[in-house]
Amino acid sequence: MLTSDELSQTVKQAQRDAAVCTRFCVVGGECRGSTYVLHHNGLGSSDTSEQRVYAKAILKLSEPLLHRWLVAWLVMTHNRQHFDLNTVPGGA
Repeated sequence: MLTSDELSQTVKQAQRDAAVCTRFCVVGGECRGSTYVLHHNGLGSSDTSEQRVYAKAILKLSEPLLHRWLVAWLVMTHNRQHFDLNTVPGGA
């Protein structure tokens, strides 16, 4: 599991790379015990979400792999599509 600082850096980089967040969006994450809590506050209530990440396979991802996962989450969030961050990549 990443440290809080590593998670914060990874979330910020994913936000830049997703290139869908406006300057008004607030994207963040924090470590809470054995989970990550990620939040996205966009321009309206339908563009706002928070997700608790508890899947051990996701918590074990390195920064580069988690970064790719977060970019996908941000893009889908902005397209108002559901993306469960607890879904294990590759179905493993």
